[in-house]
Amino acid sequence: MAHISNISPFSRNSIVAALGVIAGLLWTQVSGELMNMLAPNGVLGIPYIRSILASLSDIIVLTSAICFTAGIGLGKIGKLSGLSAPAIRPFVVYGTMFGAVGMICTYLAPVAEDLSIADLFWLGVGGPISEEIIYRGLAIGALMTIAGWRFPPAALAPAIVFGLAHITQGNALADSLGIAAITGFGGLLFGWMFFRWGFNLWPAILAHIGLNTLWVVFALGETALGDWFGNALRILLVVLLVLSSIKLAPLAGSHNNT
Repeated sequence: MAHISNISPFSRNSIVAALGVIAGLLWTQVSGELMNMLAPNGVLGIPYIRSILASLSDIIVLTSAICFTAGIGLGKIGKLSGLSAPAIRPFVVYGTMFGAVGMICTYLAPVAEDLSIADLFWLGVGGPISEEIIYRGLAIGALMTIAGWRFPPAALAPAIVFGLAHITQGNALADSLGIAAITGFGGLLFGWMFFRWGFNLWPAILAHIGLNTLWVVFALGETALGDWFGNALRILLVVLLVLSSIKLAPLAGSHNNT
């Protein structure tokens, strides 16, 4: 388990490390457009290939920025990001939760008419995994354990960038702002789960996969704004995620300092 750093966030090394994370997060705001410019017609007809390449570049750039500015090797990234933390318990807890909710949805919600394997692969699974690695594991992990930031600012900064990354999904300004706000809140929730579970990224990954997969498989609203049933279901799941984390995860205040 990663530990919260007790170094000052205002020391030179902390500031340099934080700037490295911020630079990596800013890259995520331009990588998608860059991939669209480099491959405007895609690559070999592979669905979502530009999004996949953009996400891979985000991980590489942010990892490189952290390693360079903090002076650490790649071997420490797995621990810092929470990917090397135990995964069995989160898989059991959230696999059961979302499996049960999915069965309920088969009776209460129609299956999405345009459902495809490519959507399920990337929007349901691949995208959430990459986003959790970038915006929670790497960003929050580095800001807290290397740059010495406390949880609120360390979670808020990536959540704002995460929300802005989804702002183009809306068809109107109000829709875009609403989507950015909802996804930003989701970023805060996943960041809190990452922290609450002792810097274990798997609960946040599985929660993100579960939520996205439900919205890909079932017609619960085309965007993050959803419809009335989709929003009611989202609120229920948020409550369940919070309660399960409080009940099953270590106390946030129990993380040891180094």
